Amino acid sequence: MSITTPPDVVEPRTTPPSSPPGRPSRWWIAGVPVAIVTMLAATGYRVPVFWYQSGLHHEIASAEPEQWAQVNEPFTDARGDTTRDYSVRFAGLGSAGPAYEDRIGDEVTLADGMVAQVVTLDFRAAPEQPLKGCALTLIDDQGREFRVGHSFDAIGPNVTNCVPEETPGPSQPILAHQQRGVLPKGEQPRPREWSTSPAIAVPRDARFVELRISFEEPDYVTLKLAR
Repeated sequence: MSITTPPDVVEPRTTPPSSPPGRPSRWWIAGVPVAIVTMLAATGYRVPVFWYQSGLHHEIASAEPEQWAQVNEPFTDARGDTTRDYSVRFAGLGSAGPAYEDRIGDEVTLADGMVAQVVTLDFRAAPEQPLKGCALTLIDDQGREFRVGHSFDAIGPNVTNCVPEETPGPSQPILAHQQRGVLPKGEQPRPREWSTSPAIAVPRDARFVELRISFEEPDYVTLKLAR
């Protein structure tokens, strides 16, 4: 008698129905509005932050005409948190001529109607304070701004606008092991009181009402000009 072996029983497979060709899944479509809202919220947060940090939007001190502004400005260098302490006074507008100097000292002839307006400032500060690299902004009675020393401007000095050229004083440390207030070898200390006279390219007929001094955006100091 022969024995017949029954065939293996194979369980049927259940395959989920697939989406028709060319028809996307509804699940990711439902998530699109949420993703868009999240993206816009993040972008909306970054735009005000970047705008605030990339301009002069925070006045930290001010002074009326012929008065001193006392400045205590917190900032962070390579060694950590510290302050920049100084006093400044607007001493007047000097001569204005057609010639200007770029950042390497070459003379530049300004366009017709523009002049290089000298601005005189008086400063007081301890010799160890880092005051190189300040930026100046003259504002006229129409609200127009004319700058020198800002990092994105191509003309004018960007180091010695607020310090004497021969004795500018120390730089900020850029590495954690560097000491604050250290002068380059052979350089004499900066005096405790001094004046500077940088020039700013402006229209010949402009009437100025305010000068702003800034070392780090968005912070600035306002000096009012007599009208």
